[in-house]
Amino acid sequence: MMLVYVGRFGFLYSGADLQFHANRIFEYYNHLKEGNLIPVISTFSSNQIGSLVPTMYPSLPVYLGAMLQFIFPSVTAMYGLMWLQLMVQFSVAKWVGKELSLSSLESTIAAFIYTVTTPILSQVIQQWLFGEVWAMSFMPLLVLALIRLAESTKDSTVSLNRKTILLLVVGFTLIILSHMLSFVIVTGYTSIFTLFLLIFKKNRLNILANLSVAAIITILLSMVFLMPFIVAMLGNKLATPGATTLTLWSAPNVQELFKTAFSFKPDVLFKTNSIGIVAFLSIFGVIFTWWKQNRFTKYATIVSILIIFSGMSYIWKYLYETPLGSIQFPHRVFIIAIFLLSLTSILMIRNVFKSNQLRYILYVGLTLLSVIVTLFSLKFGFVDKVNALAVQTNYKPTSEKPVSYTPIANFKIKNADFKNIMGYWTTYGAFDYMPANFQFNKALQEKKIVQNGKPINTTVKPISNGIIYQANLDKQKDTILPMVGYKGLNYDITDKQHHHYNYRINKNKQLVIRMKNTDVNKVIVKAKTPITTYIAWIISLITAVFLLVNVLKNKKHKV
Repeated sequence: MMLVYVGRFGFLYSGADLQFHANRIFEYYNHLKEGNLIPVISTFSSNQIGSLVPTMYPSLPVYLGAMLQFIFPSVTAMYGLMWLQLMVQFSVAKWVGKELSLSSLESTIAAFIYTVTTPILSQVIQQWLFGEVWAMSFMPLLVLALIRLAESTKDSTVSLNRKTILLLVVGFTLIILSHMLSFVIVTGYTSIFTLFLLIFKKNRLNILANLSVAAIITILLSMVFLMPFIVAMLGNKLATPGATTLTLWSAPNVQELFKTAFSFKPDVLFKTNSIGIVAFLSIFGVIFTWWKQNRFTKYATIVSILIIFSGMSYIWKYLYETPLGSIQFPHRVFIIAIFLLSLTSILMIRNVFKSNQLRYILYVGLTLLSVIVTLFSLKFGFVDKVNALAVQTNYKPTSEKPVSYTPIANFKIKNADFKNIMGYWTTYGAFDYMPANFQFNKALQEKKIVQNGKPINTTVKPISNGIIYQANLDKQKDTILPMVGYKGLNYDITDKQHHHYNYRINKNKQLVIRMKNTDVNKVIVKAKTPITTYIAWIISLITAVFLLVNVLKNKKHKV
């Protein structure tokens, strides 16, 4: 309903990261269309300069988005992808709720409240924090795994719990393959929770054994991303994405937290840096009825409050001066608190009110409150404003008509002009993980080959993992190609006559070849997929098959 409301005119709106992720999806769609399942460099998007973006960012949801591009028109496919993510988030939350003793109805309502929370939908629809929201969808699996780990054997007897290990493996792996920084953050919180268990629980050996086995399997299962990423980092000195400065938007204080949840002014509506009204009501409700609440509800509320506090400015104004300052937007951990408080909002009502009829009335009331608040915020905090200010991308930028940053952060596109957002030179993400000391230049921006210091008119045709350049080239001249070169990648460079060229990487990190003593008007550059990448895929696939067989075998044995 909410996605239809936003997309009813066929536009895809704005979003801080929308253009970056649209580029990634468009990139993978074109690689898949040419039969390449493992993209290495960006050639169809991200300025077509051969950046290492496909290798350096987890791509599980990108593959899903690319496959939807085969089925639906471009913009429709993007809305389909958002719907799919929300359904995954809802389904995971509902299942975890049932595993934590909620009834089918209660877990459905809790999962619904959690999924339509204003700050979560803001990240999906407005901010388009694509990798993050997919990673968030799987975090409840880790919450359940850690609860089970805490409730495992009461002494130091080592007993591997297959269900707990499987939850840890699946949860962590799906998060790694969706968003690397989210994995780093949840690993940090898992470490803190583990330390707490090791201090206060007797079953220390059991906890460490289960976590160790889960960690080994997770690493093997995630090799498909981790190995290419590590190899590229070790082989190159890369410019990593810069962290944002500490602001109320990235780490709110109490005033900002309350204001973005309870104020109905347009300037504070539909923000990501809050927990939403229902979560606050759950905290207040549990505190005011503390004596009636069970142990899990109390613990979940306390943990939620601690998590919220850990993502606020009171902590991060000190941490931003340390290496931890590279962790952007600490409020992203609020997702775990929002999930737990969605559960406790239902449990609180169940523990206080004995009448089923009254419970159901309150459940319906919470559900309606969630929908009404989110729809109100969505309309007045996002859709109305963006419709009033956004421009439609109905042109492609050129060197004569460069595009400033503003339209990129404030645009709307239809199916017909979806490809236009692939041509913007200035954007988030497109220059992440470029070689250090890489310098932009006009010839590179215009995608022109350079000989004798002069740019030559060049026609560019992207192919999977490569580009075909057409230009009238002089014989026996050093020729700078408008493609970035990375150490550790092998490039196959040929001409129309199938002559092979040796290459070097110059000071500006661009590929340079020496022309032969023949007339050449076409140069084909292709990056070869490293052998380590194939090895990584094999390791991950074998681990996945082994895990699946083990699960099915165990299930059959149980029956």
